[in-house]
Amino acid sequence: MDFEMNEERRMLMDTLRKFVAKECTADFARRIDETESFPHELYRKMADLGFMGLPFPSKYGGLDGSTIDEGIIIEELSKASAAIGLTYFLSTCFGGKSLEYFGTDRQRQTLLPNLISGDLMFSLALTEPGGGTDILGSLRTSATKKDGRYFVNGQKTFITGAHVADYLITAVRTRTNPIKKSDGISVLIIDAKSPGIDIRPLKKLGIRATGSNEIFFNNVDVPEENLMGEEHRGWHQLTNTLNNERVALAAVSLGIGQAAFDYAYKYALEREAFSRPIGSFQAIQNYLVEAATELEMARLITYKAAWLQSHHRKCAKETAMAKLAASEAGFKVALAGMRILGGYGYMMEYDMQRFFRDAELFLVAPITNEMIKNFVALEMGLPRSY
Repeated sequence: MDFEMNEERRMLMDTLRKFVAKECTADFARRIDETESFPHELYRKMADLGFMGLPFPSKYGGLDGSTIDEGIIIEELSKASAAIGLTYFLSTCFGGKSLEYFGTDRQRQTLLPNLISGDLMFSLALTEPGGGTDILGSLRTSATKKDGRYFVNGQKTFITGAHVADYLITAVRTRTNPIKKSDGISVLIIDAKSPGIDIRPLKKLGIRATGSNEIFFNNVDVPEENLMGEEHRGWHQLTNTLNNERVALAAVSLGIGQAAFDYAYKYALEREAFSRPIGSFQAIQNYLVEAATELEMARLITYKAAWLQSHHRKCAKETAMAKLAASEAGFKVALAGMRILGGYGYMMEYDMQRFFRDAELFLVAPITNEMIKNFVALEMGLPRSY
């Protein structure tokens, strides 16, 4: 078991940290959060430096990296801003990795180079209003096939980045009344500017620069060649994307948690009470030690899950555990930071409140941690609880 980073990854970390220090300053992160502004220019700069192409094969213009490299980038970006980490993740995971896992050769050759260059952005349209975590039970958006085209009708909700996406990777029902809920689902690449699509923004508590949206599909015309993989087998294909998503979101949570820890640690050394730094008090030290330990444990399982995914090993349980551990750790650390800062943590001019708002999302999204536990229990061989 080797925990040593190779030279290429050390160089990646160095490049990332220089990039973040220059382009993702605290003032920048505060501004995009307050104005709810998607960081388009930053997205282009990430592409220009090769970050967008790192996890993809060189034959498409990538750098032959892996899910581990993707996680490293996302964690480092998320230390500056969870919204920036998500900005990167939306296209690399939902768009690029979906194309890599189950897209056609033509789709990969056409779309991946333009994603890598920063010319295209993607979003995943999966969740629907009726179910939330019960994705399969609530999926009603349908695609009816006629004369070599699909006609899509339905509604999606909580779709991150849909308002800036060029393409929506969309799960639809192509078979009514299937024997199993996981059957009869297909995945379509839908042009986000197609006639019949109405995208409406949703107001939310945190990660505000990467907006979430409702999407309404009204008889949207989609060419048959935009079908990804096999018709009716979309859910089975999406599981790889969802494993990647859980690793990526664990990395976002680690970034938030590390940022909150660093902020609280610095504050504890500078803030004085009773004529000495509050970091000299046992209660504050306990908060910080417990926070550092939680983050270290979550980081280990996250990169183990990333390694399994990178080597095409079975990893549904481990990726779910990583999302569970990292999201809980990120939130606990941010909560501890709020307590260490006291009244200042509640003030909007201090970044701790942003870390706290951002971290809370991943306790319930894209799947609640309660449901993650049910899923892991099933993977462990316990009876189904849902």
